[in-house]
Amino acid sequence: MSLSMFKKLARTAVSSNGRLFSTSRSQFNDIVQHATTTTVTQSISFDQQAPRRNRFADRENQADQARQAQQQRNVSRRKSPYFQVTENLSMRELNRVRTLPTLSTFYGGNPVHEQNINQIKHLLRKYDSLPTRVLTNEELAQNKFIGFEEYKERTQSGTRTNQNSYKELISGLNRLRNIDLQLMPVEVIELLNKYYSTSVGRITTQRKLKELDHLGRALSSAKRKSSEAKVYLVKGDGQVMINGKNMIEYFGNIYARKNIVYPFQVVEQEGKYNVFATVSGGGYTGQSEAVMYAIAKCLVIFNPLLKPRLRKAGLMTSDSRVVERKKPGKLKARKSPTWVKR
Repeated sequence: MSLSMFKKLARTAVSSNGRLFSTSRSQFNDIVQHATTTTVTQSISFDQQAPRRNRFADRENQADQARQAQQQRNVSRRKSPYFQVTENLSMRELNRVRTLPTLSTFYGGNPVHEQNINQIKHLLRKYDSLPTRVLTNEELAQNKFIGFEEYKERTQSGTRTNQNSYKELISGLNRLRNIDLQLMPVEVIELLNKYYSTSVGRITTQRKLKELDHLGRALSSAKRKSSEAKVYLVKGDGQVMINGKNMIEYFGNIYARKNIVYPFQVVEQEGKYNVFATVSGGGYTGQSEAVMYAIAKCLVIFNPLLKPRLRKAGLMTSDSRVVERKKPGKLKARKSPTWVKR
């Protein structure tokens, strides 16, 4: 705008670009001075408006710049070994991608022992279909597993490793050891070697097997309730002598005589052995069952292959139940005297 134009507008009030030009002389001189000192690079006509600043576009530009800067920082963090991928994830995504322990027993009280048990159970499930065998007494004596104290030191878990944990370990190892030697997997052999005892000079006490005496008799004894029985068994025609008397004379009760004959019925060898027994204590039930258990033990001495059948019939373990004692103030063990209120 030229100087002549300002002079024409000196006496009028014009609004341009939001600025008010008054008729005062001082303001006019300031405007003129500013106009003369300012260098105008573009010529704008009177009807045209000066370009205004777009604040919304500036905000978008600033947001773009901030986004680009954040992307650059993310790229630099990915290159860094300390960058965490999950820092910008939501809680649902974090639960989906978070690291979980491989074993369900990771947070248990004894992780070392539980790891060993999990390894044994994995091998048992893997080789469950392989045939098994029966270990001899010599194999059991030669290859023994580590003791409780040694396993406790190996796990380094203090009192958290108890006898039940050790029994669980030995039970699983024995099941693995029963696999047939011709089909024994290599990983099972390596696992068993870790738990075999390497101590030198260990004295192994083998259980002495009972045999027939010089007269061809099998001797055994057993107990039931308060009765004790000692039985000599020899092959014969089926005679049964108890305390020097015939079985029918000594036991008038038919159920007591059935107890004595029951072991021979299980192995289907009735009338093939003679029985000579001495009993003491208790009544006819306790004495007859004591003789029954002793006869079963004598049959195993004659033929050890009969033991599974006798065990399945419940004849290899004596019944340990006894009559409960009477208590003071009671009529019997638990029966109370009659009580009347009035």
